[in-house]
Amino acid sequence: MIGPALLNRLTAVYAVWLDQDDLGQRYVEVCSSQQDAGATSVRQFLEELLRLSSGPDARIGPLAVLEHPDSTFMQLLGSSLVTQGGRRGLVESVAHHALCLQVIPRLLLEASANQEQSGFGVQVRAEMASKSKAVVQDDFARGINDPSDRADLANSLMKVLKAKLGQRTIRSFFTVDVASSGYRLWDSRRRAPQDSGTAIARHVIGTSSGEVRIDVMRYEDGEESSVRAYEWCAELRQDAAMELPDAIAYGMADCFERIDGVPVGGKWDLMTAADYLADVDLLQVNAFFEQHEDAQALIDTGDLAFVWLWERRSGACPGAGRACIQAALTDLRRRLRRIRTVVIDLKPYQYVVTDGAGMPTVLHIEKLEALDGLQSFVDGLHLEELVKGHCRYIVNRDGDDPRAAMRVLGLAGLVQQDARWRGRD
Repeated sequence: MIGPALLNRLTAVYAVWLDQDDLGQRYVEVCSSQQDAGATSVRQFLEELLRLSSGPDARIGPLAVLEHPDSTFMQLLGSSLVTQGGRRGLVESVAHHALCLQVIPRLLLEASANQEQSGFGVQVRAEMASKSKAVVQDDFARGINDPSDRADLANSLMKVLKAKLGQRTIRSFFTVDVASSGYRLWDSRRRAPQDSGTAIARHVIGTSSGEVRIDVMRYEDGEESSVRAYEWCAELRQDAAMELPDAIAYGMADCFERIDGVPVGGKWDLMTAADYLADVDLLQVNAFFEQHEDAQALIDTGDLAFVWLWERRSGACPGAGRACIQAALTDLRRRLRRIRTVVIDLKPYQYVVTDGAGMPTVLHIEKLEALDGLQSFVDGLHLEELVKGHCRYIVNRDGDDPRAAMRVLGLAGLVQQDARWRGRD
């Protein structure tokens, strides 16, 4: 039997997980696939239900609730589920298994790590996962080996799940709300590490919408590199004394060493330079190469400026976002005169990034309409004229996922190594 103190600790951790919609994803690689095959978020669970219930390879019958995004999560749990083999049940039984029972191994790791870092909250560093062997011997793991105890714990977690999420709409799992700051994605921690870069003088540009402060940091990886990476951050304030900006534009710039105008480096050099800044920068570069066949040709013509975050605060005067990015790119072009291509991560921030098969049809159509409107707006800015070159759009579906960044860099490294070996033949 699980003691009340341990049960309270585990359900408290689980409640925080639900608030963040992150069911211990950082521990997935620690737990074996036999031990842990549960969902890593409620949204992932919904995406999987959508994929399993639609298309020619559907494995379960259609779930009407999922196509009515203003239905509640509780209504979904009470919906009937029919497999191709004719077995019937409720969605709740599948959710109980995937969102409660199967996440218990991760929950134990998180609760144990939280106990070791008491005073630092439920958020723990991923490095704690490396202590898994020691954690397995902990009282947490020893106390919940009995199947009946695990079933009881799963039932308790299901009660928390219903209490926390029961009245949330299906729509809310696929959209991003405006935070108290007035932004959906931006916060002051979005910048690259400041301790490893070299600051370049701040420039301040006045516009009709307010004052734009532009900070640029230069980064070097400590090795001889043919690409120099910069992080740039532009923040517009209508009132210069205000701490919170009215609009922001963040990104990076990559400048190649050139001989007679020809870049010395290529894709691998650009990816390693971006990796030195942050995972999101590496994944931006990867999306650029994957989504544009002329990526190398653009590099041949000049250097690159990436825009990975661009947002106007809710309630700020219209035009602030436009003024911010135009001032930023104009300033970058003056600082780094070889920039010829602007690469913008173009996605409507009010929706999460997922493919159409993992999103209710109604929401997917709304998202596509928002994307069309956003692209038309950016097209009208003629950003290519600011750099006297080109403007390209990308969609970075991986965000700043460190696992995706590691995978991308590893694959690129293998390709680079293979090319070197072929060059010796």
